[in-house]
Amino acid sequence: MKQIQRIRRQLHQIPELDKQLPKTIAYIKQILSSLNCTVFQPIPGAVCAYFDFHKTTTLAFRSDMDALAIQEQNDISYRSTHKGQMHACGHDAHMAILLTFAKHLHAISDCKHNVLLIFQPAEETTGGAKDIVDTGLFSRYHVNALFALHVIPKQKKGLIASKSGYLMAKSAQITLKIKGRSAHVAHFHEGKDALYAALCFVQRIYAISEQYKKEAHLLKFGVCNSGQVCNAISDHTLLKGTLRVYSDDSFHYFHDRLNELCEQLQKESGCEFQLSLSEGYPALVNDNELFEKSKELLKDMNVLTKADLLTEDFAYYGKVVKSMFFYLGIGDVSPLHSDTFDFDDSCLTKGVSTFIQLLDIEIT
Repeated sequence: MKQIQRIRRQLHQIPELDKQLPKTIAYIKQILSSLNCTVFQPIPGAVCAYFDFHKTTTLAFRSDMDALAIQEQNDISYRSTHKGQMHACGHDAHMAILLTFAKHLHAISDCKHNVLLIFQPAEETTGGAKDIVDTGLFSRYHVNALFALHVIPKQKKGLIASKSGYLMAKSAQITLKIKGRSAHVAHFHEGKDALYAALCFVQRIYAISEQYKKEAHLLKFGVCNSGQVCNAISDHTLLKGTLRVYSDDSFHYFHDRLNELCEQLQKESGCEFQLSLSEGYPALVNDNELFEKSKELLKDMNVLTKADLLTEDFAYYGKVVKSMFFYLGIGDVSPLHSDTFDFDDSCLTKGVSTFIQLLDIEIT
């Protein structure tokens, strides 16, 4: 317990962003260098450790590494020493679990599988998982299955939970630029009201979203910038929002509705509509067979009944290798991504024991 707590708290003090993780990398390498494994960097910002037990199958386990651009408000002895940066999403915990697991692998003389540990950057930004997939790492090391977990507030401390199939959503960022024509409000009929066109767009697409019952989804706008002065018709509006769905069918449905609505309102308002959807992470889908085998080994695993509308770049791995993602409960604490996020380190030992149990999984 003291070992994993020390690792997590030391990492908590040196949060770094995106792929620029020199202190974090040095810390991880220092621990791994004393263990019986091959340490290498598949991409800048990432660290891998390969434990060769001379078996025909390989299991991989992943931890994310990057922090968030948040100023920590916790008054604790292990508070972040990097101004404006904080491990507010638990990646320090994930690294501590994987490093403690690495020490277990070093201590054992035999294992049913070879083991590849992946410390991955840029989960919070550009999706470092995709960069690692693109290296061909999984085929090169003949990986048969991949596992990861994420600490989650508002769940019982030490509770391991997951489900088969969809666990998290596919995401896309919506950007809509509307170009109108300004006019004095006293002569509003001479203008083309970009603000009113945007309001109509939001109202109508929200109505379409509310009527869609095929699967759970989310379509919301969080940014609206428009106009310059209060007594003139706005000649421009910028809308930014998020679409989250599970299936490709639902994504294509909303993609088509968004484009149709733009065409419709462009004709009605006389404004020019420019729509773009920047795809984020794919849906995270747990392999059904891997889920059933994991459930057999993890007797106390809580089986979830519905997926989240959260997103995770771990989803990229599932495109090339059977994968399984778990939640680890950390109790009633501040939400993820908040400036007061912190939790009781003692529950992290459950993450290590879960990974140890998964070493006995039967893989064909």
